[in-house]
Amino acid sequence: MMDEVETANDDVVSDVITPDAEEETLPTRTYKVSKGHIIGMTDDYDAMVQAVDKIMRTERFVFPIYDEQYGNDFDELLGKGFDYATVEVERMLTEALEADDRVSDVSIDSIERTDSTTLTVVGTVETIYGEIRIESEVNAGES
Repeated sequence: MMDEVETANDDVVSDVITPDAEEETLPTRTYKVSKGHIIGMTDDYDAMVQAVDKIMRTERFVFPIYDEQYGNDFDELLGKGFDYATVEVERMLTEALEADDRVSDVSIDSIERTDSTTLTVVGTVETIYGEIRIESEVNAGES
């Protein structure tokens, strides 16, 4: 969308572009990390894989650098019963990932209790760059 902007000289400049509310999502671009070291840049699908992984590893409301929508609430499952945790982990994971506008759908294939304090969640994240398979361990446990 083009807007006209008046300058100090009362000239009208008509080549200022303001963002549209329905503008396309900008391409993803981030650092490519391997074994804890930055080895270059990456974008599109590989960057989206990294974004999904980071969302699943980041607790919400803990790091002031992120807004209130970023991250997950898995820490709320600590000390809860496995029946409760099994139901809530799917909702929490879906909400965390769908907060990213590049994610269109999250489907959970299985949630299994792997030991006395851990659930393993397996599923698929549908993004604008394609499907990303996920597998995550979530700590819970009986109260």
